[in-house]
Amino acid sequence: MLLTHSLIRASSPNGIPLGRPCRQACSLVLHWCLAVTFVAVLGTGRPAHAQAGPSAAETPAAFHLGPGDVLSVTVWKQPALSLQLPVAPDGTLRYPLAGPLDVVGRTLAEVETVLSAKLGEQLRGALVTVSLVQVHSYRVYVLGEVLRPGELILRGPVSVVQALAMSNGFTPFAKRDKVLVVRRRGGAETRETFDYSAYVRGDGPSLAELAPGDIVIVQ
Repeated sequence: MLLTHSLIRASSPNGIPLGRPCRQACSLVLHWCLAVTFVAVLGTGRPAHAQAGPSAAETPAAFHLGPGDVLSVTVWKQPALSLQLPVAPDGTLRYPLAGPLDVVGRTLAEVETVLSAKLGEQLRGALVTVSLVQVHSYRVYVLGEVLRPGELILRGPVSVVQALAMSNGFTPFAKRDKVLVVRRRGGAETRETFDYSAYVRGDGPSLAELAPGDIVIVQ
């Protein structure tokens, strides 16, 4: 930009201003530089189809914790007890003075209540705040005839239709009326068939929201 402005103001070796054709050429260079700069700025934006990573700030309050999620525990006027801790693979939160706490399946508010009670046994008037730093536990799997099969790491609950959309939709060979949803609850496996075509027509009900560990198979 500075170069193009210098060119427009430039003079000949004899101090005579440059002619009109030269000034016009310099002006064209200036406009070209502006256009390139504008395109470059636009190019820094995220593509519309890009999927952002899990964001704790956008996670709903009713989110149920799972192994790998990272929590921030803040105790008022107790900086030594203000820590960031992950939920262990066995589903416990190992926090000093409170011992292992079973937190899998609990909300942040529930963990805060339990932890406040535990710390209150040793610290009078302990004010505890628990927040979510990172989400790692909410994963579902979409397999079979979709354009991008694999694991989805989510911010919160999604429906089968939303999970299919996040997998870029069906391949040309997909049987849209036979989408299989596999779930495990209490050690038992259940299988349900979802008719996507009927859902689009408005003739079929939508399955409930997917839970962590659910598998969607498109045949």
